[in-house]
Amino acid sequence: MKNVESSNSGKTLNGTLVFWLCAILGEFGVHCFVCGKTLRGLLYLSLILFSCFVIPLVASLIIIAGGHLCLLDFVPGLLILIVEVLVFVDAWTIGSGRYINKKKGLKYRGGLWMKIIAVIGAVANLFYVICTENEFCFNISQTINKDIKAKVASELNGGFNDYLEKQMVFFNREHQVGDFEKIGYVSNSEFFEFKDLNPGVSVSYKVNLECSYQSTWMLIPSVVDGKLEWNVTEPKDKRCSDNYPLKLKDK
Repeated sequence: MKNVESSNSGKTLNGTLVFWLCAILGEFGVHCFVCGKTLRGLLYLSLILFSCFVIPLVASLIIIAGGHLCLLDFVPGLLILIVEVLVFVDAWTIGSGRYINKKKGLKYRGGLWMKIIAVIGAVANLFYVICTENEFCFNISQTINKDIKAKVASELNGGFNDYLEKQMVFFNREHQVGDFEKIGYVSNSEFFEFKDLNPGVSVSYKVNLECSYQSTWMLIPSVVDGKLEWNVTEPKDKRCSDNYPLKLKDK
């Protein structure tokens, strides 16, 4: 056994395969696993999973709960940047012929072309991380948020139109406007709080997605020349009207 170990000690292997694994799949730590650097590989893989899956999912849950992300949306980009730097260091080390598997006593032969590709790859990855604004990492968050936005818009317009319809039916019958109880209006909204202004309805936003938390819409009825007219007030935050435009039925 001692002879076998001594024969493997300091053995130099062609580093081409390890380099390409680092260049192509380095962010997932594949080259580390192949070279016996398991803990380092797990570190890379964990950082990528957190930045691209865990944090976006947590961010979406915070938004649904009406909270603020603060600096959380910058964390994925920072984690990926850390991984990219570590991968570049590995690629450069391989290219320099200094990448070593201490447990097996293996060393990998490098080359100048590896260093050149490592620099080009590092610049390209840095440009991608900065210019895409973490869009790749937040793909899960974006998908969830897209679904939420559709539900938010549906609940907002559905709640308003239901109130408008019930109020008009009550007015045509009683020739006056009524409160929620009189017109038979009940709201069960996940994203909004509907309040009876008697007359009128106030709607407060309970989420913090593409519109400020607790932004308020109001729909106030008034009787002019025997006819029911409506005054609509939208939130001051322009994002609210841009992302959730009111589509009221014929008033």
